[in-house]
Amino acid sequence: MEKVMIVLSIALVALIATTIWVILWRLAQKKSFPFLILLFLILPVGQLFMLYSFKFETWTVFWLAGVVLNLLADLLLLIYTISQERKTEAEEELKEAQHRMEMERAHYEAVSERREKLSEIRLDFNNRLETVARLVDEGKDGAAREMVAALAAQINKTSASPFCGIPVVNAVLAEKEKACEEASIGLSVELNIPDELAVSPMHLCSIFSNILDNAIAASRGLQEKSKPIIRLSSLVDGDYLFIKATNPSEKPKSKPAPGRGYGLRILAELARRYGGGFQSDYSDGIFTAVISLMAAGPPVEA
Repeated sequence: MEKVMIVLSIALVALIATTIWVILWRLAQKKSFPFLILLFLILPVGQLFMLYSFKFETWTVFWLAGVVLNLLADLLLLIYTISQERKTEAEEELKEAQHRMEMERAHYEAVSERREKLSEIRLDFNNRLETVARLVDEGKDGAAREMVAALAAQINKTSASPFCGIPVVNAVLAEKEKACEEASIGLSVELNIPDELAVSPMHLCSIFSNILDNAIAASRGLQEKSKPIIRLSSLVDGDYLFIKATNPSEKPKSKPAPGRGYGLRILAELARRYGGGFQSDYSDGIFTAVISLMAAGPPVEA
């Protein structure tokens, strides 16, 4: 038995020495103190003390020190495990947010593609209008007027709503306006946005998409009392662009349901990226979201 204790003692001493060497090496190489390795060091030290206490028939200071060190190691390992779980949850939320951002990027690209198709359609209409002009030159006024009326109706159907001077924002808002109509939700839009901004078009697309998606989701189910209305506005004050959305809502839960709340995180992250801020408030059945962005300066790449 004594030989076994000697072997175990040598193994523990070697482990302790190796751990101390690793700590010193990390300090020299990375200039940072490895707290996790220090936490591991507590275990073999405590085990060595308890092993040495077996030489005595009664409780000793070594035995008590070993017990205390092992309890401390257990406590620290528990704290570390809890912190790792929280870190894992935060990483999962970050991955979801990044996934949402990628979806918004795809959405922006789809909107841009639709704009190009719309331009092609309008070019085709212009060509057909030239045909109308030839009909007029040939004296076929009746046929020309009918063709002009038909073309005008088609062009009006394909025109983006003039919410502002930025085409991709118009495209997003037109899409959300349609979603509001389908859900029997009113949408009031009053935007003052400069045509040239430091904010990238893709990020503007993401901001308006997220802020309206949250407003539409919160307004659903409130149609029985009265028609809910989402009010979206913006203004420029100095170098900053302020975007505000208000909508009727039930009182938000203190902790969002799984899969929810990422839109607000994206808005906060975009506001931080452009030197601004994001705030939300709930009062008297109305949810208000305000995002500020540094609008002046050279365009920022997405």
